Formats: sequence, structure tokens, C-alpha cells
Amino acid sequence: MKATVIIAAYEWPENVRLVLHALSRQSVPPDEVVIADDGTEPPLSRRLADMVETLPFRVVHVWQPDEGFRAARSRNNAIHEARNDMLAFLDQDVLPHRNWLKTHRASAGPGRVCLARVLPLNERDSPRLCPEAITGGSFESWHDIFYVTKLARQQKKYLGYALMRRLGLPFKRTRPSLSSGNAAAWKSDLFKVNGFDEAYIGWGQEDDDLGRRLYMAGVRPVPLLTTALASHIHHPVRHPEWREGPNLKRYRERLNNPRCELGLDDHPHPDVKVSVLKD
Repeated sequence: MKATVIIAAYEWPENVRLVLHALSRQSVPPDEVVIADDGTEPPLSRRLADMVETLPFRVVHVWQPDEGFRAARSRNNAIHEARNDMLAFLDQDVLPHRNWLKTHRASAGPGRVCLARVLPLNERDSPRLCPEAITGGSFESWHDIFYVTKLARQQKKYLGYALMRRLGLPFKRTRPSLSSGNAAAWKSDLFKVNGFDEAYIGWGQEDDDLGRRLYMAGVRPVPLLTTALASHIHHPVRHPEWREGPNLKRYRERLNNPRCELGLDDHPHPDVKVSVLKD
């Protein structure tokens, strides 16, 4: 099974470098990495040119103009360009552990979406991150036991939600929630629901919405919270105002159709630039 990893990125080239280093040490490396760039200037392709030739996978940079936070559209750009059936998703501040992709690959397939979360690195440890800490794997142990235990509790809860779905029992239809910072899905399933809803502009809810629509389309959740591990780089909260924004209101609207109106059907966009950094 060949896999494409999609990294959502914007204006943090040093973080993207660390994510690429983490992907280069995967026990089962990806065949392709597509960087979904939401308008970094100058484009990330220039800032990564000195390292991509050392990476053991194909690297594609997909850039769109910066017209505000358009992560849904940017990820759809990358989905459209990805050449493999299995797609795994990361954010630019999420560092996958060594068996991350191997774990997702073992459970991925048509009709299944793999769900995972992140283990936060604290403010003290994040500055210690460097290529050596990533390639050597030492960062994987920099986590408080509180968060490891919390992840185990979440895994049990997610398994319960997944079982209730399989049995057809009534419960909150948005659960278990999908986080696009650590997830994997089949490309054809994403096209079935027209990908991310590009009407979500600004931070928040576009990934929860995708999960909800995938479930409506019959895609089954596979919780991997304690096995598809990844570390989250500490940084200040960047979008504290999201609860007052339009995305939460949109997400709370009742849906009858798993397909969004603004999505993959409209791609490719003429303002998107695609560069193959390594083939």
C-alpha cells in the first residue's frame, strides 16, 4: 500500500523541516509527501530546497495565495494532487513518532477513516527540538504521564463511539471527532464527500465537519489514539477567538447531505501553484 502524507503548512518553515525529518525516520516511510501551503511568502519550496534531496520520498509543494486562513481549501489542493490512494494528514506543528505511518497503514482502507490525536510537548521542551532530537527519536519520550494517561482514556471513549456506530445505537452523530492534525483516510472516500468544505474560512471546525460527513457517507471510524502517536510542538494559542466566529455556527447547522458544495469538485484552482521538489 503506497501512502501520501499531507502536511498543512503556513509561515513556519522551521517546523515543516522538523516534520520532514520525522517522516524520513518512519519505520515504513511514505512514498510521497505533499505540503499544503496556505500562502507562505516566500513560498516554502525555496526555504526547503537545501534539504529535500536528502529525503527518501517524493516531495510536492502545493501553494495558494494568502487570502486569510483557508486550511480547508489548501488541504483540498493537496488531496487533488496526491497520487496515492491512502492519505495521511499532519499539521506543521505535529511530529510523528517512528511507527506512526506504519500504524495508520495497517488499519487504512476504503470505507475506513483512522483517527488519532497528539501528545503535547511542554513549553520547556519545545525549544530543545532540533534535527538531531528528531532523527534520534529522543523527543518521543518528552511527555508528561498525565497526557499519556489522558490519551488512553480518550481511546476507550473513541472505541465506544465506534462500536455504537457499528451497532446502530443512538448517540451524538459527530462522535468520534476527527482531527486533521493526525488522521488517515482513503482518497476515494474523500472524493465521495467532496473533501473539506471550503466554506470554512478561519480557524476551526473544518476537520470535525469532514468527519461528520464521512460518517454520513458510511465511512467507519478506526480509533488509533494510543498507537498512531505524534508530538505537538508547543506554541501560543493562535486563534483564541474561534468560538465567536462563523465556523462554529456553520458546524452546528443540521446536515442532510454528506457532500459539501465547495470542495474537490472545483479543483484544480487557477491560482494554485504546484512544484515537484523531489521526484
